[in-house]
Amino acid sequence: MNKILIIDDEPAIRDVLKIFLEEQGFEVYIAGNGKEALSIFRTKRPEVVFLDLLLPEKTGKDVLQEIRILVPHTIVIIITGFSDEEIFSIVKPGDIQGILKKPFRLTHVEKKILPKIKANLDPH
Repeated sequence: MNKILIIDDEPAIRDVLKIFLEEQGFEVYIAGNGKEALSIFRTKRPEVVFLDLLLPEKTGKDVLQEIRILVPHTIVIIITGFSDEEIFSIVKPGDIQGILKKPFRLTHVEKKILPKIKANLDPH
């Protein structure tokens, strides 16, 4: 079973995504801040990370940099209310595999984000 880590300081976002992704057959972990996220990442080694850029204790950018050092091929989807211009002033386009804009609908996750994740997880 593929593992996903959802990192967001908003409990409602974590909970909605967790329930939805578990229904899709993923093993899902959640974290509310950057330090907790990296601790979970190191022990659980998820293949996919949903990452908010504005986090307490460690920024999303710092978390992303550490993930890239630990497991460079991890699929990272940014969760944010920022514009694309703001996002790419923080992270390099090649460092992420997708963007989920807040507020979002689960139909968008299902139709746009999940196919990207599944395509990147497919070993062929």
